[in-house]
Amino acid sequence: MDKRRLLKIAGFIWILVGLFLIYRGSGLYNLAVIEQNTGKETLITSIILGIVIGIIKGKFVLSKTALRNRNRINQLNPPLSIHNVFSGPFYGLIAGMMLLGFLLREFNAYLGGYVVVASIYCGIGMALIAASSVYWKNDPLPPTEKIS
Repeated sequence: MDKRRLLKIAGFIWILVGLFLIYRGSGLYNLAVIEQNTGKETLITSIILGIVIGIIKGKFVLSKTALRNRNRINQLNPPLSIHNVFSGPFYGLIAGMMLLGFLLREFNAYLGGYVVVASIYCGIGMALIAASSVYWKNDPLPPTEKIS
């Protein structure tokens, strides 16, 4: 596997996880309306805030994380495999984020309801999709060293 393929896989993963979070967020919006009687204005405001804050976070925060990962991949020496797509500590961060998502859903009533949690989910999803652009840039990769 080469570096460009790892970069594409990383970009696809960020997009897929972003889309999944938006999908889960839309389900939470549905719960907010059905179970918590969230009003239309609150729903629209929450959706807009989630999208806008998510794109800004993706452009200015998560893009730095993606760039660090891109640079890490560019510095890897062959042979490369699929597990090199993210660093070891990053997999721990993913597990922590999954736990945080569970806790947000479980304790949504203390945070303002499903509408707030849905906005967070959709915002993070948008941020991941926006930041995935780092992986698609066509900047030249440094030449790979051949191991004798």
